[in-house]
Amino acid sequence: MSFKKDLNNIHDKSYKDLFSTNDAFLSFVNTFIQGEWVDKLEKDKLILVDKSYILSDYEELESDIVYNATIGEQNIIFYVLLELQSSVDHSMPIRLLMYMVELWREILRNSEKKEIKRKSYRLPAIVPIVLYNGTKKWTCARNFKDIINESQLFGDNILDFKYILVDINSYSKEYLYEFKNIAAAIFLLDQDINAMEFLERLKNIVINFSNLTSEEKLLLKGWIKNTTNSDEIYDMNKLVDDIFNESKKEEVEIMVSNASNIFGKLKSDGIKEGKKEGKAELLITQLKKRFNGLSDYYTDKIRSLPEGVIDKIAADIFDLEKVEDIKKYL
Repeated sequence: MSFKKDLNNIHDKSYKDLFSTNDAFLSFVNTFIQGEWVDKLEKDKLILVDKSYILSDYEELESDIVYNATIGEQNIIFYVLLELQSSVDHSMPIRLLMYMVELWREILRNSEKKEIKRKSYRLPAIVPIVLYNGTKKWTCARNFKDIINESQLFGDNILDFKYILVDINSYSKEYLYEFKNIAAAIFLLDQDINAMEFLERLKNIVINFSNLTSEEKLLLKGWIKNTTNSDEIYDMNKLVDDIFNESKKEEVEIMVSNASNIFGKLKSDGIKEGKKEGKAELLITQLKKRFNGLSDYYTDKIRSLPEGVIDKIAADIFDLEKVEDIKKYL
């Protein structure tokens, strides 16, 4: 078992809780998004929209966060799609377009027809943002026109937009440590790291991110508890409570660096986990050869299986007549 929970909806809810505060959302935008308009955003002019626009087919795979903002006299909508899954979905530009159109449709439905027909009428700008925490490289098209057949023939005569990609695993820890804010702290802990590195980063955040507010510390504690398996790291919930309540740097270091009851357990778990991962990868290779390939659905499922189930599939591999037969083990 990994020390991090792998359920997408848990991660989605944790991020939605995090970005439900103006401070955290503004921290996220200021840290990870470039643009002249970024510096013009003000906390008291951000309004969280309590509604989701996710299509029913994708409700279990992703989530969204919507903010209204004003810059001067201009109304802006920030649409953040939480793509917290292990594989890249290349329909992303299409889905974003559908969500954006639905936002505009709702605005038009709630606007006076006389107002819409005026020459001065303007729709609010929608800034599409994708937050991705997968380990695979993001290879999906960023520009909408790149998924249109022969788009180069039509120049500016066809629809186009470019979404902002925030790829959590693409940032170095040195870069993230520079900011010392809530968004950087979450990204440091949500990257693809092992339990030892997670604890080391957590210690550094508690000691060095001294400008976090009490509310932000509560958000961070809640995020850690929601996204980690407590028992895998020597009762993570208790450890988190203890270190956030401790004001002395030396005491925090002692708590996190207690080799006898934390790091020793992590090493043992690491050996067990490495053995299981090796078996999983070998089984995936064998199944790919047997069935001339294997979809991401099955590879992701196999990697999350207990070691005993992996052994069972390996023993029964020649009894599997078609790839769908794997489902009875999942």
